[in-house]
Amino acid sequence: MARHKKIQTEEQEDPDMNISSMIDCCFLLLIYFLVATSLVSEKKLDISIPASTQSQSSQKPPVEPGRIVLRADGSVTWNGDMNVADVYNPDAQPGSAEYRAQRQLDQLVEQLKNYKDLASSVQSEPVVMLTGAPSAPHQRIVDIMAALAEAGIKSVGISTADPEGD
Repeated sequence: MARHKKIQTEEQEDPDMNISSMIDCCFLLLIYFLVATSLVSEKKLDISIPASTQSQSSQKPPVEPGRIVLRADGSVTWNGDMNVADVYNPDAQPGSAEYRAQRQLDQLVEQLKNYKDLASSVQSEPVVMLTGAPSAPHQRIVDIMAALAEAGIKSVGISTADPEGD
């Protein structure tokens, strides 16, 4: 008879499962989603609701934009009818009285200051449109911009068009 050797096996316990790394991953995902959702901001629409008719009637209408026209010969007109600078003489000697007079544009500065005061009285910003002929002297444009700066007007639109063609 053969002897059967009985091998005794050790009694095994239930296998342990280490879940600490899985918990760490879950917490990291939770933190990620909490942070990511708080960064998303919803866009809002800035809508102004019309006011009642009573408050609209008390407001004054805005001032029309001022218009400066620079012609090809260097003459400057304000609002289409007032000549504020004569023909530009490019041969005037720097330092002469003629040179200073045609560069300062005193009449235009005075008109621009009056326009700014008018715009301030109705609580609006003064806007000036400068239209120049393509062949106008560039120095004259610089002089007009200096007059606008002296009057304190900052909103200026510039266009190149032939004023005689209007």
